Formats: sequence, C-alpha cells, structure tokens
Amino acid sequence: MELPNNSEAAKQMEFAEGFNPELTTEEKLQAAVEFDDLVQSTLLRFAEDAKTHDHDIIFSDRIQSEVSLEIPQKDGSVVSIGVYSGSLDNGTKSREITFVERGVGGYHRYYIEDDFVLRYDDNTPFSSMEEDDDKIDMSMMSDDEIYECAVRAMRKTNNLIENCKLEQQMGLNRQPVGVDEISKLAELLESAEVFKFNY
Repeated sequence: MELPNNSEAAKQMEFAEGFNPELTTEEKLQAAVEFDDLVQSTLLRFAEDAKTHDHDIIFSDRIQSEVSLEIPQKDGSVVSIGVYSGSLDNGTKSREITFVERGVGGYHRYYIEDDFVLRYDDNTPFSSMEEDDDKIDMSMMSDDEIYECAVRAMRKTNNLIENCKLEQQMGLNRQPVGVDEISKLAELLESAEVFKFNY
C-alpha cells in the first residue's frame, strides 16, 4: 500500500502497508477474537460518548453502537476513527473499525467477515473524489444530460466494484490480517480521544 504523503497521520497507519499471505487459519481466527474484544472494549471505554441506533431509520435491521474518535498529530493532520458494533435481526454480528487520514485521503476499514478480520484500503484523496460532483450543477441540466450523468456515475461505480474484486482476487486488498496488526490497532487506539463536532 502506497501512502499518500508523509503526514504524521499517514505515518500512524504505516503498519497497514501489506498483507501476510502466510497467516494460518488459527492466527486468522485468533485475530477475529482479539478484534471483537478491541471493538467492545473501545465502546465500553467511551460509553458516555457512544451512540446507539435501535432499529431506526438509518439501521432498520439491527441495534448498532458506534463512537467517533480522533488522534490529532503535531503537524496538524488527524487520524479519524469510527468504531462500530452491531447485532443484526438475522442473528449475525457486525464489528468494524475505520481509520481516515483526514486531509490526506487514506482510508482503512477493518471488519469481520467469514470469521476473519479483513482490511480494505483506499488511498484516493477525498478532494479528487469530490471534484466531479463539485462541477455539476443539475439545475442547469436537461433531462437527457441528467440521465447521461447518472449513466456515467453508474459506470464509474461498476468499474470501482470490479477493480475491488480484482484487487481481492490478486491478494492486494480485502485480505485477512493477523494478531500482530490487531495489537497495533489496539496500541493506536490507546491515544484516541472523542471527536468533538464543531458546529
């Protein structure tokens, strides 16, 4: 994984630079146990600031607790963190931690799937992701132009999905991580503080 720049926020996530294809099934399963513990202990630690959704308009199929955290850096960059734990109506559980190098664009998502912890990385700068949307003024467009814009957006989305699948098949993304990486996540979270929204 190539880091977008050398900000302190990016350096905080340097341990997430590659995948270990040699992990045993036992190591992957142990990582999932430790990840589940990390999610739950983090939510407990910040219980006063956690929010719970109980079959509301956002999560109609589950009860989900979440907390938003951050780790400000000396250079002004910030690691933004989301911690999520859900119990779905179908009996499954969801556990997830996301990291965003704010202002840089590095995004890392850890989540449990099929009893393993997978990591998904996206280093697309947010500014370039939003660039196209900023240039579109739909109020000045005809119905045909709006339709063409929607078709282009759908094609772009389909291309991204196909690229993600290809990356996964090639072992470049959405791959299992081991206990060492979960330990580094836990170490990183020790310095996290509650994200305060400034309205």
